[in-house]
Amino acid sequence: MDNEVFRTFTAAPGVCAAQVDARGVVVTASQRLYSRLGCHPDDLRGRNVLDLVQRDGLRGETIVVMVAPDQKHTASRKILTKMDSRILEGVAAGVSTAKLALMVELSRGGVEYHVTNLLRKLRAPNRTSLVSKAYAEGILAAGTWPPKVVPDFVK
Repeated sequence: MDNEVFRTFTAAPGVCAAQVDARGVVVTASQRLYSRLGCHPDDLRGRNVLDLVQRDGLRGETIVVMVAPDQKHTASRKILTKMDSRILEGVAAGVSTAKLALMVELSRGGVEYHVTNLLRKLRAPNRTSLVSKAYAEGILAAGTWPPKVVPDFVK
């Protein structure tokens, strides 16, 4: 995770946070977390975060996990072309094939071709499942209207 993101997050009042690696081992932690646990920074570094939660006084506290994927993982998410993303947004908004064809300047057959490719890419049996799966996988941003594809998924 970007150190600037970590510092910004931990600057919020009352936030006790630790940055952990992929194995769950503490890399760094906020001063508030050290204080909350009554220990020195060196006592936390190298320890598994689950040990802290279960044994060191954080039981019953709310725990938030933020994941910052590495660049290799992010690059593998770029599964849609710009046209795919426009078609997916239209399908998610309930736009008819004919209207979508006009919007993206393709024939109806061209739109159906892209929809078929999207169904294949997301392994969805129909348009309803396609939209549902796109939201579930984070491809379509939640809480937006009209539906928008998250830019991280576009080549």
